[in-house]
Amino acid sequence: MAAIVVAAAACGGSGDPGAEGPDLVVETASGLVEGAPVDDGRGPAGDVLAFRGIPYAAPPVGDLRWRPPEPPASWDGVRPALESGAPCWQRISPDTSIWSRGELDRSEDCLYLDLWTAAAGAAGPRPVMVWFHGGSHEVGHGSSLIFDGAALARKGVVLVSINYRLGAFGFLAHAALTTESEHGSSGNYGLLDKIAALEWVRDNAAAFGGDPERVTIFGQSAGSMSVCSLVASPLAVDLFHRAIGQSAGCFTPLEGLEQAERRGVLLAEELGVAADAAAADIAAAMRTASAEDVLAGGGSSGWSDGSKTVVDGWYLPDQPSAIYARGDHNRVPMMVGFMGDESRALFAAGPPLERLELERQLEEQYGEAAAGLLTAYAAEAEMAPGAVPGLIFSDTIFGWGSRTWVRHVAAADGDAYLYYIPHAPPVFRLYLPDRPDLGGEGGPRRMGAYHSGDLAYVFGNTDLVGINWEDWDHEIADLLSSYWTNFAKTGDPNGEGLPEWPRYQPETDHALVVGDTVGAESGVLKEKLDALDRALGG
Repeated sequence: MAAIVVAAAACGGSGDPGAEGPDLVVETASGLVEGAPVDDGRGPAGDVLAFRGIPYAAPPVGDLRWRPPEPPASWDGVRPALESGAPCWQRISPDTSIWSRGELDRSEDCLYLDLWTAAAGAAGPRPVMVWFHGGSHEVGHGSSLIFDGAALARKGVVLVSINYRLGAFGFLAHAALTTESEHGSSGNYGLLDKIAALEWVRDNAAAFGGDPERVTIFGQSAGSMSVCSLVASPLAVDLFHRAIGQSAGCFTPLEGLEQAERRGVLLAEELGVAADAAAADIAAAMRTASAEDVLAGGGSSGWSDGSKTVVDGWYLPDQPSAIYARGDHNRVPMMVGFMGDESRALFAAGPPLERLELERQLEEQYGEAAAGLLTAYAAEAEMAPGAVPGLIFSDTIFGWGSRTWVRHVAAADGDAYLYYIPHAPPVFRLYLPDRPDLGGEGGPRRMGAYHSGDLAYVFGNTDLVGINWEDWDHEIADLLSSYWTNFAKTGDPNGEGLPEWPRYQPETDHALVVGDTVGAESGVLKEKLDALDRALGG
């Protein structure tokens, strides 16, 4: 195993172990990178090393825009790995959004990763965890403070967090791009970026004290959808050995290539590209457009209503639901779950509905299964009929998607673990009274166990981000980060001092429930998820 080395002479340090600041240098397949000790006040100074902004693929610019990622170029000398790479091009979330990250210095040259390791010297090899951020495949970046990997590194893993192409840059399908592809495919570039990142981990993890034979992929929201499709993709065989999906699966029907290509025409038209030109000319013309125009064109054309995974015949040869049902997915242990109030912050409230109108809508969409849904959502329909369609949609994506996922894994004799988190993070228990944008008329809006409310817990960062945390929140963070890192080490989240988390089996339907207490419960949201099974053919 290549070692982490102190390269004082090469980088200007003194070489004296008692002196400050000998630079830390690691040899990767592309060249030497210089990291730095972490001094965050949460552990002994320098117990964790951070390497930021390491390129895992070539910049996808110019002729490489809308192509599968290429390997990064090699470099001479020592490349500083002290600052994270730029976020990929995306729209800026408004300050009123709970997911706002402020202004971002965006770039198409964005295929970089950050890495944290405490495996210096003889402490390796350690399992590697590779994080895929959420954001609808349209926004977000891997170097947000909430994803700081030092706490997880202190629990015995090497943590990698990546950027990947978003929006039209990462998911545009177009017949002109399909024509030039040796695989007869287009779209899914942001997912192919993840494949490239995993190849980088395979080739370089050992240099950072990591074990390339124990790689866990994990992600939340769109990142979890990516995990789900990677488990289904033949391109990802042997690139990871365990997988964790947080708040989304991939079991509702995805677009086929032809449908995605038709949407791609809308963006090309917005960019002023003649539809009747030769395929090569169309592709070349789209690649000359500025990033600003591509971003703006995606919004104005309506294209960006889906930075969608495509059943393209290459990355995905079939619908993921069919791949899992046949047992043709990558057979790895899985850990999957969802939050108690996924929809509150994520989806706008639907229009008011009378009960009869709700019944008509559900019958049109679900046919004979509508009666079962009305029974399962009777309390919600009585209180606010207009909220029911949104709740059904939310439970389909998150609750039903999670349970369906672990049931497919269990049906293939795999190890799967299901969790459910109804605990509400305190950062959204309190609201400022002068923020009507967060609560609307009638006072503050409480988000409950909102979508992405698990992130600070999973990364063990309740002492680093957020406000108003209580002792129980810090205990949950310690529990969840331990479950996650235990799973990365062995494929089983259980460990000393943790409440038992039973392996998922459909007949017992156990999930780990994290609320006022932590423990296994059977039949989480059973009536609703069973009704969705009947409605969706699960």
